Amino acid sequence: MKFKLFIILVISFISACSADPAKQFQEDADLIRLEHLEYWTEIIEKYHQVKGSYPFQSEIPKSEDIVLVKIATKQQMQYLSLGGDKYDKRLDNNQSGYFKERSVRDLVAEIESVLGYEIEEKYDIQKVPTSSPVGYYYFTSKDGYLVWVTCITCGVTQISTLLMDGFTPTVNIVSDGMVGKVTKALTRKEMLNHPTYKSWVSKPFHKSEYVHNLVKETSRDSK
Repeated sequence: MKFKLFIILVISFISACSADPAKQFQEDADLIRLEHLEYWTEIIEKYHQVKGSYPFQSEIPKSEDIVLVKIATKQQMQYLSLGGDKYDKRLDNNQSGYFKERSVRDLVAEIESVLGYEIEEKYDIQKVPTSSPVGYYYFTSKDGYLVWVTCITCGVTQISTLLMDGFTPTVNIVSDGMVGKVTKALTRKEMLNHPTYKSWVSKPFHKSEYVHNLVKETSRDSK
């Protein structure tokens, strides 16, 4: 019995030593990103229930126009937007200026003005991008809305696709009017009920308290 216990302890010790902290952080970051995908789409759909349109949708003058909000912290925006101290155009999906861009501060203020209460801002916990962009991305057009987040460890599946860079997996939720217009995008209800999505979010965190504290640190970043 003592020998078996010793073997178990040795195996546990070896497993702990061989764990890759960077990989574990990315797995936790992806779980947070999926949590936040649910959160932001819920908030946006609550806004729609009250106002009858999506944030900034009423500002769109022509049917082909699209508004973009990069839901990112001030630190992350240094990498993502032209003029930032650490700007990297490879990470900027609006480097051509095709989309009309509004700030996350504008988005938060608009949502709060319609809902009538202060919301908790939720951001990607990866502060510095590597080869893939950080942050979350909200788009609206005459047809509805899209929110996508990266999910590095999700890979390519029935419900996740790659950015134009060819190697960054994303998970996309759209409104009913956008179904079929965005690759592998589902409505919020469809996504949350999909078996693959359920398998992703059922995974345990490695350091739940730590990563959720990181979320709290930036909960009012736009203000």
